[in-house]
Amino acid sequence: MNTIATDALAPSEPARPIPENARAMVLFNEKAGSVASGDHERLVLALGQAGIGYHEIFDAQDVSKKQLARAKNFDVLIVLGGDGTARAAAEMAPRDGPPLILLPGGTLNILPRALYGELAWPEALRAALERGTVTRLTAGRANGEAFYVAALFGAPMLMAKAREAMRAGRPLAALRRFRHALKRSFARGLRARPNNEAMRRAEAIGVLCPAFSGGIHADSLEWVRLDARHMFDLARVSLRSITAGWRDDPSIEIGQCRSSDIVSLGVIPSTLDGEPRTFFHRVRVTYDPRGPRVIALPQEG
Repeated sequence: MNTIATDALAPSEPARPIPENARAMVLFNEKAGSVASGDHERLVLALGQAGIGYHEIFDAQDVSKKQLARAKNFDVLIVLGGDGTARAAAEMAPRDGPPLILLPGGTLNILPRALYGELAWPEALRAALERGTVTRLTAGRANGEAFYVAALFGAPMLMAKAREAMRAGRPLAALRRFRHALKRSFARGLRARPNNEAMRRAEAIGVLCPAFSGGIHADSLEWVRLDARHMFDLARVSLRSITAGWRDDPSIEIGQCRSSDIVSLGVIPSTLDGEPRTFFHRVRVTYDPRGPRVIALPQEG
């Protein structure tokens, strides 16, 4: 009797988010920033070790919405590529299709980190299939284009173009773009508002999904306004952005929104989940509760 009572109180193993010997559709980008030579073979081996019974691997660089419609014939959609690959797959995947596992194969890996922390892709794959849960991401849209972690707007986002040039091995171009970003900062600010409030000046605007802070669901997006009046303010916020201290900076204002309008007399440099974008004159940001279904690790707390 004591043994039975003890067994009844013992914690049970977490249920797998997909069946054993599951069928997997796999998108692989061999040219992604941190994908190494031999990762294709390692991926095939890891799929078998993780209990995937059947898989088909496709070149992520050629993927289309029509091709991803086939995902409904599989139990899971696994993506190993960069930030652009992850966001494209999340956007094109059928909303009523199988869940996604977005593995870190890029430089920033913004969305994979939100789902699996700092795990490398082999460990992230194993953890997702062993103890992950199926859930739906809250998303945002900038002029209809989806983002799942953060959208950032304003001249400081030109720094992203400098980063892209450095990543491509073009240090002189990166330096030119860095100087251009500094020149543009403070020269032509934005005007922006959350929801239907009055327009106000801003040096930069951030609209953050729950995944930015380690969450998955929310009834709204986080709205961040940077009012940096001097280069010192911008430098201070840039340094504090490495830690959570940026939220307490006096140049930062934080609120909630379901929509936001951002306007400028010229172009609006932007990044969506770390990928550079350029909008012209106006951006309308909206809340989208029906992002893709994903397999995420349980949230702590």
